[in-house]
Order: sequence, then structure tokens, then C-alpha cells
Amino acid sequence: MHVFRAAHGWYELGLPEDAATELSTLPLAALELPEVLKLRFHVARARKSLEEALSVAESLIRAEGDELWGWLYRSQALHWLGQTVASYDLLLPKREAWPKAFEIPYDLACYCAQFNRIEEARNWYFAAIALSKNPMALKSMALNDPDLESLWSEIAGGRLG
Repeated sequence: MHVFRAAHGWYELGLPEDAATELSTLPLAALELPEVLKLRFHVARARKSLEEALSVAESLIRAEGDELWGWLYRSQALHWLGQTVASYDLLLPKREAWPKAFEIPYDLACYCAQFNRIEEARNWYFAAIALSKNPMALKSMALNDPDLESLWSEIAGGRLG
């Protein structure tokens, strides 16, 4: 699928508008393929089209409800739209479906930190570190994530992973 590869290339080059233009030339059926939906989500996020990102995430859940990314993307989009409570509430039950996915406790840590539930945020962050195959990369990501700013001094100081 040449158009998909071209759109992906535009996105990787930091040109989300060009990626969106390329994606718009795909046939309707192709727009609902899981890999295309994932790229559409990232492009929408990069374009700051947050309602579109949410809609695409929900389409991904409908297309592949047993796949992790749609659920994560939906919670992230809700969070960006200021609906962090809904993000947390909808993602928490998915922890059972994917107990080995570090991404879920990481995102839950972010949401708890935003609620100022710091102890719970710490616990989720520890869970994410324990599940991560690359704890140092996750720590680096956390130290650059404004959602976890309230934990930065603890993370940087080594008290949290």
C-alpha cells in the first residue's frame, strides 16, 4: 500500500498535514484497517485534532477490541480533551486484559498524578517499571512527561525506579 507508506513517511518527517493529505486519498475501506487507524491517530494528535484522535481511537476499538492500542489511544485522547477522570475509569478495567503491558500502569500513573493522587501515581509508576523491558528508557520518558512532573524529583533521584 504505497499511499500508507508515503503517509507514514510524511508523519515520520514531522509533516502531519502532508501525512493527513496522503491518508485522505485512501479508499474508505482502507481507512478502517487497524494499521491505518493507528497512523491516523498519531497524525491527528500531531495536528492537535484531538476530537479526531478520539474518534479514530474509538474506530480502532471497534475494529480490534481485543488489541491494546485502541484502548490506550482512547484514554490518551480523552485526557488531552480534559476528561482525565474518564481516561482513568475506562482504562483501569483493561489492566486485567493486558496484565503484562507496562503502558497501562504508566498511563494510569500519569492520570493519578494529574488528580494529585501521588501515592497511587507512584504505585502505578512502579508497576510500569517492573513490567518494562527497558526501565531506563521508561524512566527517561517519564522525566520528559509533563503529566508526571509531580514525580520528577523522585524519579530523577532514583527513589522511583
